Amino acid sequence: MASFWQRWFGGGESASPVSSVDTAAVTRPGTRLDNVQVLDVIDGDTIRVEINGEQESLRLVCLDTEESQKGSDKPVTNAGKLASEMAKKFFTEADGSWCKISMEFESNASLEDCLEHERGNYGRLICYVYKGDVSYNLHAIRGGWSPYFVKYGTSRFFHAEMLEAEREAQAHRRVIWDPATNAGGMSRDYETLVPWWNSRGAWMDDFRSHGRSKGALEVRSDYARLLEAMRAGDTVTLFCDLQQGITKETESGSVIYVGTQGRSFSLWIPKETTEEHTALLHLIHDRYARHGRGFVYVTGKVTSFRDKPQIVLSQLSQLSDWL
Repeated sequence: MASFWQRWFGGGESASPVSSVDTAAVTRPGTRLDNVQVLDVIDGDTIRVEINGEQESLRLVCLDTEESQKGSDKPVTNAGKLASEMAKKFFTEADGSWCKISMEFESNASLEDCLEHERGNYGRLICYVYKGDVSYNLHAIRGGWSPYFVKYGTSRFFHAEMLEAEREAQAHRRVIWDPATNAGGMSRDYETLVPWWNSRGAWMDDFRSHGRSKGALEVRSDYARLLEAMRAGDTVTLFCDLQQGITKETESGSVIYVGTQGRSFSLWIPKETTEEHTALLHLIHDRYARHGRGFVYVTGKVTSFRDKPQIVLSQLSQLSDWL
């Protein structure tokens, strides 16, 4: 029997059934940056590149490969190691050097705006990447190296293509969809995770299509407006993720951190001996945190704490699932 390495990277009696070319997304509707030099491959869904003379990490849209090394709360798996090796091969030229790629953002804004705002919670740029006309994002999903990861919303440009790519990978039981890949080791529970991701993704898509048109803001893309609201003492409605639940408990109240790297924002719940306060904490813990729905609209006056914006939560009516 062929080894996993022979099976998925060629050679032996069973070469990979997946073509190394996936050009379903040659038409690129988002803002692009071409001729970007790859510097390193971190794992199957994160690479490091050079942009304007600076090193940047890219988190690839709608991908979530399994872990190849320790450092997070997710298990290191054989599938994660295979995905990392696949990515290294994909982004390597024939002479062994790292290749150059094109980047595409999920936005039609200016490149300057995308480089500032199209970033995730850890400051990494979120984008699609291409080697020539080959979409790495689609290639990874179609090959079974990653699920179609919709925890933070579906693909704005390639939803249909990614659905089809994942369906094909599952039908052929490629990599993560093959129980044999992680047999005898750690694995991820996709039967639980995928429905939860789909539920969260639906709420994010609703915000994009309805919440924004009704004036709701989010920390990642609207931070400058939140700072203005803090200085003016304005009331806003903020779409945010409470998956992590209460971040910190103090003698005087509870803190929920909903900001991102470089964009500090928190919710402050003053401690009170009232039924409303207890109910508010229960709602956050039972409905939104952990594997709950996560996303919620929070309405309140933007105030300042140590020169950083925050909203004080004291009433259930400040939290809403719908606008």
